[in-house]
Amino acid sequence: MDRDNTGDVIPTVTLARLYEKQGFLDKAVAVYRKLLALEPGRTELEEPLRDLERRLEGRRTKPRNEVRTVFSQLSRWHGAIGRRKKRLDQWRGKRRKILVIHGPIPELFEGPEPSYFDHATLEQIHQKIQNSAQACGMMVETFQSNHEEDLIRKIRSASGNYDVLIINPTQCTDTNVAIREALSTLDCPVIEVHPSNRCGQDPSSQKSLIADLVTAHLAGFGHEGYVMAVRAAANMTDQAGALA
Repeated sequence: MDRDNTGDVIPTVTLARLYEKQGFLDKAVAVYRKLLALEPGRTELEEPLRDLERRLEGRRTKPRNEVRTVFSQLSRWHGAIGRRKKRLDQWRGKRRKILVIHGPIPELFEGPEPSYFDHATLEQIHQKIQNSAQACGMMVETFQSNHEEDLIRKIRSASGNYDVLIINPTQCTDTNVAIREALSTLDCPVIEVHPSNRCGQDPSSQKSLIADLVTAHLAGFGHEGYVMAVRAAANMTDQAGALA
């Protein structure tokens, strides 16, 4: 005889309670129903039967609800991942742009000797910058002027048009308030570059007006500082894209 088959056993309250205790609620319900069919007058069995039926119904519907909830959460999660991936793909497909600005360079007026750039011409510096940007998958524009108005106009153009500004303010670093004000309006990272270590030359007199505005500062690396700044700019934009 199969003990789990309630049709083959004598229905008793003890058996119903045993089934309930073991977790076989459906079998316990079947026993109570048989008892009431055999003895309709035993109204005290109706309440435990209704309680078991409610519990059994909850057990049957709960897994389905839980499955729906899980699938709903997974669907939202996959949707969010898909949207994030789409944004990242769009961002990666868009070539990031760097603007490199050089401030006034007296040597450009005085003669061809490029002492300011550690015996490299401005054209050679720009070529190094272009090569570095290309290696990082970025676009770059270089600009130099000895005129304050041109420099300020170009600095202001960085907002919304470039992802990072790299600037060597040269002699404007310590004295030009207008350039400081122009830099303060930007919404992109700014990297300040100086081929020489200005502070090491005369710490008491070298006070940068833009030190508190820039994101990073590179000094003392010669013209290689521009290459380092381009690589740093690529890293900055990569991190910004990861948070998009």
